[in-house]
Amino acid sequence: MVHDPCGIINPNAPCMKDGECSKQFPKTFREETEENVNGYPVYKRQCIEPVRVGKHYIDNRWIVPYNPWLSKKYNAHINVEVCASVKSVKYLYKYVYKGHDAASITLKNNDSVNHDEILNFLDGRYVSAPEAMWRLSEFSMSDKSHTVIRLAVHLPEQQAIFFKEGQENEAVEWASIKDTTLTAWFKLNLIDEEAHEYYYADIPQYYVFDKPSTKWQKRQRGDQQVIGRMPVVSVQDSERSYLRMLLLRKTGVISFNDLKTIDGTLCETFQEACEVLGLLDGDQHWHDTLLEAARMQMPSYLRILFAIICGFGEVENIPDLWTQHKQSLSEDFVHRYSEETGPLHALAELNKLLKSYGLNLRKVNLTSVDLQCDLFRLSYDAMEEQSKTNANIEKLNSEQRYAVYKVLHAIYEYQTDIPKCFFLDGPAETGKTFVYSRERRSSHCCSINRDSSYIVKWRQNCSL
Repeated sequence: MVHDPCGIINPNAPCMKDGECSKQFPKTFREETEENVNGYPVYKRQCIEPVRVGKHYIDNRWIVPYNPWLSKKYNAHINVEVCASVKSVKYLYKYVYKGHDAASITLKNNDSVNHDEILNFLDGRYVSAPEAMWRLSEFSMSDKSHTVIRLAVHLPEQQAIFFKEGQENEAVEWASIKDTTLTAWFKLNLIDEEAHEYYYADIPQYYVFDKPSTKWQKRQRGDQQVIGRMPVVSVQDSERSYLRMLLLRKTGVISFNDLKTIDGTLCETFQEACEVLGLLDGDQHWHDTLLEAARMQMPSYLRILFAIICGFGEVENIPDLWTQHKQSLSEDFVHRYSEETGPLHALAELNKLLKSYGLNLRKVNLTSVDLQCDLFRLSYDAMEEQSKTNANIEKLNSEQRYAVYKVLHAIYEYQTDIPKCFFLDGPAETGKTFVYSRERRSSHCCSINRDSSYIVKWRQNCSL
């Protein structure tokens, strides 16, 4: 289980990308295993004497994590790492709903000179041999392990009512005499002392809700395959959000007023009850909100939630809230761009979201972002760009070089009679994308758009 030497030792190794090992080898020596919330743990690697393997000397920094028992049992190279982070659930959720495997197919006719890529494009589903066999055998593609019971969370006399058009009065009358899962729980606590031991979310494990009678009835046999789920309540619906918070922490409640009663004192609002219980001290509940949401929601939703918290949450220290959750709020931008520029993109999007609430980054004490200037400042290195430009220019053929110089001449010459709009056209695999990237690096300040930037015609043989 040795990772083939790479990096400075072997720069041509297949794992090398942009001058670095894509698997982050060699690892660093460590005395203890450390947890890593963003992925696999950082394993313990003791410093030992190097051992010669093939042409190179290797030590613990080059060993791939493995399980000795599995390797011996199956006599094979098996990479095993612990995936204990709750973010694995988030990954599985995205993976399950990403859709079926697909393949992009184009049909080409050798006799046809004019090939239309758009008309000949097909989005075909790919079914592998194991999946085909599984479906032909009519095996189950999925299974259900638990039953999820939705539990109502509503304020007094504000339960949801469903009705058909023209039957509004009947629906209201029916709702006045029937209980929801919440009000039925209040009545259950009045008549059954055993129910006082369970929180509202745990009741479905020990009682079943009979819909015709709208009552909780004790289960004849225990069922550990049942999960009670209270819906997530938006922070904009503040009182209902505080009601949900209290339901997670109190047992044996017999009414809404009882839920608001703390140490014998009836509070006016559910928010006041939460404050008395110490649930709203400082900004900790907002930190908990973002941490909980980050386990299952995507970064784009987290930024919306952050803007809502800034608009309605009365946060004491918004910069601290941003600093502590910057990583989860800008996770997608970091993946798309870099560790330095990702947060800048996230702040720029937050600024747009805050405008809906009459706010901006400056008003909430966050650093204002001039995205273009900041990104240019972070990413631009004149010496590096010049060296890359010189190297790339040498790779162009005569037709490509003509196109690049034509565009650059238009950029740096300010005469009105020189065309400023270009369109580069040509068949697939003739080097258009390569030319675009060369023009970007050569111009330094010119934004290149392959859809509407050029009037340089690319012929079938890639000539001008």
